[in-house]
Amino acid sequence: MGKKSNNIAYVVWLENVNSVIIRTQVIDLIKKIKVKNNIKYYFIAFQNFRFLRFYNSEIGEIRNELGKSGIHLITIPCFTFFSRFINWFSAQWFIIPLIFIFSFPVLLFLVLLKKITILHCRSYPIMIAAVAIKKIQNKIKIIFDPRSPFPEENATANRWPGESFSYKVWKRLEKIFLKYADTTITITETYAKHYKKNYPLLSYKNIPNNVDVEKFKPEGEARNIIRKYLDIKPDTLIFTYEGSLGIHWNNPNIYAKFVIELRKLNIDHNFLFLTPNNKILKDIFDKYGISTNEYYNINLEYDLVPKYLSVADFGINLMERKDIRLSIKTCEYLSMGLPIITNKKVLGAKEIVKKYKVGLVVDNVENIDLKEIEQLNNNRKNISLKCQKLAIEVFSNDTISDSYMELYKSLF
Repeated sequence: MGKKSNNIAYVVWLENVNSVIIRTQVIDLIKKIKVKNNIKYYFIAFQNFRFLRFYNSEIGEIRNELGKSGIHLITIPCFTFFSRFINWFSAQWFIIPLIFIFSFPVLLFLVLLKKITILHCRSYPIMIAAVAIKKIQNKIKIIFDPRSPFPEENATANRWPGESFSYKVWKRLEKIFLKYADTTITITETYAKHYKKNYPLLSYKNIPNNVDVEKFKPEGEARNIIRKYLDIKPDTLIFTYEGSLGIHWNNPNIYAKFVIELRKLNIDHNFLFLTPNNKILKDIFDKYGISTNEYYNINLEYDLVPKYLSVADFGINLMERKDIRLSIKTCEYLSMGLPIITNKKVLGAKEIVKKYKVGLVVDNVENIDLKEIEQLNNNRKNISLKCQKLAIEVFSNDTISDSYMELYKSLF
């Protein structure tokens, strides 16, 4: 790539590098980028000091793994004071100066020392330091990779209200980030429309969430074995949900309404919930009078998820409140060949389902046209093949890593 240094730093703020999300959405991806390209790549991770202390051996393993791929992991300890009372990741307005104090000097030092050309910033908080560095080093290129709308996400989760001072400050900062970023990564066009409302001159590139299509692929043998183990008949339709559940955007209440509505479906069926939040799901379903023989409620290690998804026939992703997200689970459903059933409030998933015709968008979960479900089932095999093809061509690690590298080259 010439004599000029083309060094990239992927930066995260207080996301545990040992988590499944960072593993699948960052580490697996940057390893693919590095193996295909002769660039210097740094993974800079600001981490909770206590996490680094208790997971020192795991961090060492990740460092060695990345090192074998030619990626340099740099962990920066953060002393997150009063973390029992303050959510540092959500960051109310009064934490913002502390984020800057912790991140700016260290990041500036690393940019100068490692001759960083591109700062690829995952999430909002680390962008505060990145923009300040760009003011000093105007040759630095910044990629703003928000993954989700931080102010709206926190408002939806009731961490701070939508009209609060914290919300207003972060919306103002969001506008600054969008303005000074050389490129903002949007997961779908729905994301781009959302950010253009705050900054109409948005410079963006659509790069969706990624999925390991080699890991998430249907296994006929696993399907038969697990169905037999769970006592599921071969011709019983299984609607599945994978992921966390809570009282906010992945609310069990809407899934309870969906289960009840599908009682009228004239096809033998059941539901499979693969979630760590088993108690939350059961408590809500008990309130709705949904018996345990109407659904399976299983908590699994992540490596077993593809095998259990092989049991399913449809992937479901429903929300009570409007949200722009395209969840990772949606990409995993597609890779498994599961037609997606979503509702009109999951704007990212809705966009994909309508654009590629890989499922069904429900207008009202409490008044579903069951003929649409029946028709979807009749076309299930053809749609399943279309889902897998789409996952390979649009969402696979290979495709997404190539998209990131194209973006990097355009900024060098």
